Amino acid sequence: MRTWLGFLALAALGACGGTTTAPTDVQAVDDAAADADVGAETAADAADAEAGTDAVSLPAPHTDTLGGARPVTTVVPDGWTPTQKWPLILVLHGYGASGEAQTALLGIETRATQYGFVTLAPDGTRDPSGSLFWNATPACCDFGNVVVDDVAYLTGLIDDAIAQLAVDPARVYVVGHSNGGFMAYRLACEKSAKINAVAVIAGAVNPDASVCGTPKPVNVLHIHGTADATIAYNGGTIEGAAFPGALESIGQWLTRDGCDVTPTTAGVNDFDSIVAGQETTRLQYPNCPNGIQVEHWKMVGSGHIPAFTDEFRDALATWLVGQKRP
Repeated sequence: MRTWLGFLALAALGACGGTTTAPTDVQAVDDAAADADVGAETAADAADAEAGTDAVSLPAPHTDTLGGARPVTTVVPDGWTPTQKWPLILVLHGYGASGEAQTALLGIETRATQYGFVTLAPDGTRDPSGSLFWNATPACCDFGNVVVDDVAYLTGLIDDAIAQLAVDPARVYVVGHSNGGFMAYRLACEKSAKINAVAVIAGAVNPDASVCGTPKPVNVLHIHGTADATIAYNGGTIEGAAFPGALESIGQWLTRDGCDVTPTTAGVNDFDSIVAGQETTRLQYPNCPNGIQVEHWKMVGSGHIPAFTDEFRDALATWLVGQKRP
């Protein structure tokens, strides 16, 4: 299971979401993942070039790094100025992927200027197998028992961005895929005072809701393919540790946020170019207090890594930057 979490996250960039034949042994998987990583880096480099992100000083998109011993390159929009407060989108990659690969897949960095936000796409820590991971929940993905404190690292990045990049503390958004989605939910759970909204793709909450205590309300968007064979839509286990399904994950936040549990349909969209037609139904949960929004984009027939369309990428950026702190 752990190898496929990383391999699939990388292969989607190299193959644009195409079908992959499972290697027959661990070494073959590792070789395939390495090949896919090259494709991921190439895709990310191409996205950077298209966005004109080669500069290294403000106000061009790429700036100096934050993060100390675990540095991450910051990206600001054209026209950035320290006299204005800016939203921040923190991008968290899947197991075995990278920040650069993940932001390229989701089209976040290339939309920084259009939507007017600062971007951070950090890397996790390498486990004994060499795969980058986030220490999110018992199910995913500290398989090597490294026990790194990613909550402290990521909140430190947020604090640095607020101090150095004129980020608005009331507009801090986190988007994560797979292991990164698990981590995004953990941040929302443990650091809700710092996180305004999370968009989770194929991730899950900690099944023990009590670990959160009493977090502040957080805007939540859960995106999940019903044909996901890696982080199953209805929940499952990874190496014996359970993770909840999409509806149970959403349900935890409906309770915390005080929303109705019966959703309304907001529309249908073509967010996955592999699945024919408008496979995604956008569901909204009404009557959340104080302007909080909880949504579920249910991608019927989509797998763990959909072939995201530009329609999806624009909708994701629009949703994130549109959320307000109650």
